[in-house]
Amino acid sequence: MRILLLPFLASLSITVAAQNTPPPELKLDLGAGITMEMILIQPGSFEQGSPATELGRETDEAQRHVTLSKPYYIGKYPVTRGQFARFIESARYKTESEQGQSGGFGVEDGKLVQRKQYTWRNPGFTQTDDHPVVIVTVQDAKAFCQWLTNRSNRNCTLPSEAQWEYACRAGTATAHYAEPIDELAWHRGNSLGQTHPVGEKRANAWGLHDLYGPVWQWCGDWYAPYTTGNVTDPVQKNSNLSDKPRQVLRGGSFISDVNHARSAERYRNDVRSRNADNGFRIVCAVATRPPPPPQPQPAPRPQPTTPAPSHAAPPITVHNFPSSKPSGSSPFGLLLIPVFIFIAYKVITSVFGSFGARSNALDASNLTPRQAADAFASQPPPIAQRFAFRMSDSGFYINGPAEAVGSLIHYTADLGDRVLTDEISFTPGPEGQFIFTGVRPKSVSVRTTGGQLGTTGGMISSSDDDDDHRSSFSSSSSRRSFPSAY
Repeated sequence: MRILLLPFLASLSITVAAQNTPPPELKLDLGAGITMEMILIQPGSFEQGSPATELGRETDEAQRHVTLSKPYYIGKYPVTRGQFARFIESARYKTESEQGQSGGFGVEDGKLVQRKQYTWRNPGFTQTDDHPVVIVTVQDAKAFCQWLTNRSNRNCTLPSEAQWEYACRAGTATAHYAEPIDELAWHRGNSLGQTHPVGEKRANAWGLHDLYGPVWQWCGDWYAPYTTGNVTDPVQKNSNLSDKPRQVLRGGSFISDVNHARSAERYRNDVRSRNADNGFRIVCAVATRPPPPPQPQPAPRPQPTTPAPSHAAPPITVHNFPSSKPSGSSPFGLLLIPVFIFIAYKVITSVFGSFGARSNALDASNLTPRQAADAFASQPPPIAQRFAFRMSDSGFYINGPAEAVGSLIHYTADLGDRVLTDEISFTPGPEGQFIFTGVRPKSVSVRTTGGQLGTTGGMISSSDDDDDHRSSFSSSSSRRSFPSAY
């Protein structure tokens, strides 16, 4: 009997192991028929950085031994314009280059020039949905990742420097994962000053494309010298180890020199840089996120019991008084009914507040950003009452508490001739999450998944959409500049 069971147990263990093995490729569903292809990267170790003899080597590439202890999926290509457009449409997100008057850095005669019209929609050259998206800041990229996390039920983030380089090298230790370089990379010498559809250059051994150009790709690390020795799963979280806080980009771009198209090449930029050669690639977790734990149900309140009377109640004596009318109700008694209702209403509203008269949203129109932040910090109200709104001629901005980021919220906007209602994933930018309505709303309200409400009540006044304006949740209203990466 034991001999007969052995083949069955062996086949059962193989079946269970196969079920627990993640597939080598994964497609994330972005909706509207759009998907994102991901490649599985297995754990391993490698030498990060470059040897002193490598041609084009920079001084910040000192080698270190890195171990990545967990598998992960990484995008087969950089995020494309079509994929990013799907996020914009679904999340009603407005990128940093679309906020204010400064715009982004587009390409003019092979150089990056800042103008208001340059955004991810118009980088200064023609793109299709298959081109890598550009003019995205770190905040824009993180908002995309948060939206995709909620949609795919997998944790999606920017790759760490180590994850990016390990996946790029695909087991190689040379400057490039293959030769010749023009078959792998887009750079200043062959790009004609613009991006090209992803996937046109040869993939590495693990099936990844476009690692050397066409765009610099944001990583999750702050720029700093490498830590020495053997490290496991490194991510630089300290922003104060550089001349100023800047975040790492990898891979070179279509307007950078060919010597930047190397596996070890590092670049850095301000997190709010919005250049026409800045894009990103994402990683996501192998396992899906567990469902949220069930909320404990409150115990039923014990019902009060009325003790049985010790003796029978005395009989009620009814006295009949003569009336001037032979039948019907007394007019005086009918007049007392509305009096009693009015008195009851005043008592209730004095204790609990007037029904519908109190707005749950912060009136930010007459507060400075610092005053609004102090007001939230001193007496933080419930989460749904901590939303603020700012109107514009074409829509409105929603600001809310940090714990609301990534959650689903329902908004209703009164546009005068119609009411617009929708559900969005709350992924705000520095000035909030912009909702396009085409006209200035008369009032706005939001409802969280818990059913709590926040509303303008018509109180929040709009303000000019300029570079100096920040939402009531921001700690600074100073003007910033966004220099070119070159």
